[in-house]
Amino acid sequence: MNNHLEALKRLKSLPKVEIDKIVNQLVTATPEKTWPDGFPASIDPKLLLIGISYGNSPDKNSENKRQNEEGDFASQPCAIKDKSSHFYYPDTRRYWEKLRYLSHSYFKNSCNSFSETDAISLTTHINLGTGSAGKASVADVEEEYVKWASKLVNCNHNPDLVILFGLSRIIRDRKVNQWWNHQTGIQIDWEKPDYTREFSANGKKYKHRLWTATNSNGHQIKIDIWPNHPSRHPFGSFDLWKQSVDEFIVWQDSIWQAEQGSHFLT
Repeated sequence: MNNHLEALKRLKSLPKVEIDKIVNQLVTATPEKTWPDGFPASIDPKLLLIGISYGNSPDKNSENKRQNEEGDFASQPCAIKDKSSHFYYPDTRRYWEKLRYLSHSYFKNSCNSFSETDAISLTTHINLGTGSAGKASVADVEEEYVKWASKLVNCNHNPDLVILFGLSRIIRDRKVNQWWNHQTGIQIDWEKPDYTREFSANGKKYKHRLWTATNSNGHQIKIDIWPNHPSRHPFGSFDLWKQSVDEFIVWQDSIWQAEQGSHFLT
């Protein structure tokens, strides 16, 4: 599998001048030419997580710290993250805790020595809008941010895995689909996944949809639409969230191994 440990070592060895150059390029490419708060980012993510918008379950003390600029919950792209990252924001629905579990599980699968902060150092989280949405709808995503996210995957970064949360219906909307599949974005036929997998919980079935795509840099990427948003049924239960992540890691690993076997046979 992709050598995530080497990617981490590279980030740790980058000189500050090079880091500053990459950060400036990433910030300049954003729709508003300033990095959005609440989008904790790596300068070279191998896992890219995409949500809808800011949630509506803020922690009062954490918000006071942010507004007073006390240094916690940093979002600006960086090489190495620590527990001051926005990934440690303590929201009431444990959204960021769930994402840390996902990130750590993904990277430990390829290198068991990865710590949680190692994992989030190779992880970026962005949204397709900058409002605060309690319930997801097409109105909550913004054209300029959808186009930016798609171009980020296609041109600026080379992630190995991209996961979209709560976007199954929204991304297939005619208008949003056009925004994503714009000229410099990564082209995805959202109606035709390459793989699907059911996840069962509480007597109901949910479905992963996964695509294989190659970006403009020639890098192959897996893109998954998660069965539901981490704060929505059935993932309000942290145990069910962990189960879904553990099963997903095994599934995506089996896909990678099957594709490698097919490659060697041809």
